[in-house]
Amino acid sequence: MSQELARAFLLDRLGLRGPFWSREEAKLRAVGLGMMQIDSIRSTGLRNHEIAWIARTEAPIADLYELYYRDRAMLETHYPLFATRRDWVPYFLKDFGKAVNQERLREMRPLMRRVKQHITANGPVSPADLESERVIGGFNTIKATTRALEYLYHTGQVQISGRSRDFHRLFDLTERVAPELLKPPADYRATHKEFFVLSALAVLKMATPQQLAERVSHHLGTWRGGGLPVARKLIDQALDHQLIDWIEVLEGDTHHRFLALKSDLDRFRESYRAADETVRLVPPLDNLMFSRRRFTELFGFTYKFEAYTPEAQRRFYFAMPLAYRDRIVGLVDGRKEGDDWRLTGIELYHPVPPEALRAGLHRFARLAGCARVIGQAGIPRDLRKGLVGPTAS
Repeated sequence: MSQELARAFLLDRLGLRGPFWSREEAKLRAVGLGMMQIDSIRSTGLRNHEIAWIARTEAPIADLYELYYRDRAMLETHYPLFATRRDWVPYFLKDFGKAVNQERLREMRPLMRRVKQHITANGPVSPADLESERVIGGFNTIKATTRALEYLYHTGQVQISGRSRDFHRLFDLTERVAPELLKPPADYRATHKEFFVLSALAVLKMATPQQLAERVSHHLGTWRGGGLPVARKLIDQALDHQLIDWIEVLEGDTHHRFLALKSDLDRFRESYRAADETVRLVPPLDNLMFSRRRFTELFGFTYKFEAYTPEAQRRFYFAMPLAYRDRIVGLVDGRKEGDDWRLTGIELYHPVPPEALRAGLHRFARLAGCARVIGQAGIPRDLRKGLVGPTAS
């Protein structure tokens, strides 16, 4: 397989190639991603998971939140914040309570009982709904009741059931959200050890042995032990059982080896088509970026998420890769200012037709609720001139 075809495979399996998903298929295809990272930054007018959604489908963003919080085909998991397909969650949560500091847990139990009683009587609550003294934790300090909610989650008693108008997490009793989580699968390591390889590769779609081992170790959970040695043994077993297969990639005289699910390889071979002319804006925390080293190997440059880098040391704030014809052709950054979407930075590494670039940026701005694209000083004049204007045009 050529490197170009390898890139096509990855983008296709991640839903970033070919026609946008129809509204009828979008939810099912999103579940097929396995996990989607949730983030609250919305300088662009859209949050990370919302951008990931519109990069793949024409379905309204409201459908994404129905998938998460009404249909609950994916459940939001806690730290890091992911929407995870519901049938995977029992394996990820089993024994997670063992990772909690047991001495702190004993100290927190009286407050946990009171918080749980409040939820039982009053329904879902967010950390903002509860008042108490602050304790050391998080980025600085957090409320004791917030810590109690986290411990209730880690011990399986509550789940994230939705989001408030201010995008605060809402917690509700597990029996109301996903009662099957009260009885997680027994003997998960003996009976379901292949799950951790298959779920890791279902998320990555394509990975080197090292990249896959790191993701398998992540899915196993550090609190269970084993780490990379156990992950590598599980990968070898999956290869022996012919559940996964090799992709041999040639780039000039360089030979790369990746692993993929056999089912994904079969679907790609059956449905392969030439690349389309759509320019897609991909969010910084997209599934495409779950392995930054793989991104560098396949697309030829290193991506850095700079939102938490001091302003004087960064080039961008929320730089979004631009996907076009099986390549990442550049980066774009912008922010929503009232009805305007301000283009604050853009770098192009490969040629892209001006009309395709304009269409991609204007579609994004429209979906972010903006009526016009404007350009910031510092962007080359000819490039800026071709991109600014009403989004309806």
